[in-house]
Amino acid sequence: MRLEAKEAKMNKQRVRILILVFVLIIVVPSFGYRAQAKATVQSEEGESIPYSGRLTTDAGEPVMDGVYELNFSLYAEVSGGQPLWSETHTNVEVSGGAFGLVLGSATALSKETLDRGAGWLEISVRGPGDSSFTTLSPRQQLSNAPLSTEATSSCAHTHFGEYWSNSSSSAGLIVDNRTGTGDGVRGYATAAGANYAGIYGVNFSTGPGVYGRSDGGGPGVAGYSSGRGVYGNGADGVVGESSTNGMSGVYGVSTAASGYGVTGRSGSYFGVLAWGNDTSASDTKGDLVLQGAYGEIFTYGDLLDLYSNDRVVIDLDNDNNSSNSFFRILGGTDNILWTVSEPSGLVVSTGNQASLAQTADYGQRLMYAVEGTGVWLEDLGSAKLSENGEETIYFDPIYTQAANLVGEYQVFLTAVCDQPVLLYVADKSAKNFVVRGATLDGKPSNCAFDYRIVAPRLGSETNRMDIYTTEGDGK
Repeated sequence: MRLEAKEAKMNKQRVRILILVFVLIIVVPSFGYRAQAKATVQSEEGESIPYSGRLTTDAGEPVMDGVYELNFSLYAEVSGGQPLWSETHTNVEVSGGAFGLVLGSATALSKETLDRGAGWLEISVRGPGDSSFTTLSPRQQLSNAPLSTEATSSCAHTHFGEYWSNSSSSAGLIVDNRTGTGDGVRGYATAAGANYAGIYGVNFSTGPGVYGRSDGGGPGVAGYSSGRGVYGNGADGVVGESSTNGMSGVYGVSTAASGYGVTGRSGSYFGVLAWGNDTSASDTKGDLVLQGAYGEIFTYGDLLDLYSNDRVVIDLDNDNNSSNSFFRILGGTDNILWTVSEPSGLVVSTGNQASLAQTADYGQRLMYAVEGTGVWLEDLGSAKLSENGEETIYFDPIYTQAANLVGEYQVFLTAVCDQPVLLYVADKSAKNFVVRGATLDGKPSNCAFDYRIVAPRLGSETNRMDIYTTEGDGK
């Protein structure tokens, strides 16, 4: 377990206000933890020190949430000796690695103890499930070096390391820069790792640690880096929220020729989750919107899978303002493999049409479709001639409404009997046709027969080997 911070300093003054600032670094490699702790103080007579910190693993991830125990002891020596002061904090809530406490709240930390001069602070930690405390080493020295009084051109003194504590329903610190340029607050840091930052915010309740707002149209929070401009680490690493119609909770822009506006990646699950407020399949609300004249989904891999637990629906020409909408599948050289057009519903395929049939002895075999020069609808049936050698076949009423039987249609007959028979169509109408049959000696036959009717599809009577033109932009 590690507890990281900077060299501690103590400013001993003649007035009753004592300012003490320290950040500690102590390492115990066997535990595999890191803890960043920052503490500043402004208290009367030095009796208490507000102390906040963050426990992380060696990889920079927050430790498991839970209740920890922390023991603090102040010594006059770097090792050994008897503690000048000591106290234990039980039931320290750690959430997302962050915690906060006040040194001197369990055992008073007297001004006389701090006035002794240089001292050494030792820290021990007991985490959830640990049977005993682990002492972190080495101890950290506290010196009585005075705080810097280096001044800037706009301020006669420095506030570096000070801690200000009070209550406010609005803000603890407000910095107002109205020059039109420059920053309200700017922080610098040279430490590496995700646990250190130029500006570090901690919230021990449910609110954000850092909050940014812009009322002039600019970004509320802006990040710039040669690596990651904005970095979030937590249950939800980065959360964006917008209450303005047409705007975005999270907005990503890339100005590079081959960059990405937004990237989502997961080690073992989905890289991006889209969750829209969609309650109907018939409206235009959805989970994912592709902006621009051309919406494209591309995979660098060899396979693009679309999964559904029930249905997949593609709505062509949703705004109903196009006369040549289509859904198309292309080959590697952008050659057309398959197309369905809207509103005609015409399906065009470059190759042969086939269905897959499972056979008992020969496995799966392809059964090819019969193709013609026009658009035809067929009907099949069987019948038997009466004793006078005649039979009237009436069309199925559904077939009469799908096929054009007013014009020309064809009837094909096949005799099914044990003697030679001549079969012919004696009469045709839009409702029926009459079949007659006779033996070779001219007598009426009562032979059975099969028939096949071929008629143009209603509305497609003039289609015959039409010239195909590519719709749209060639794709």
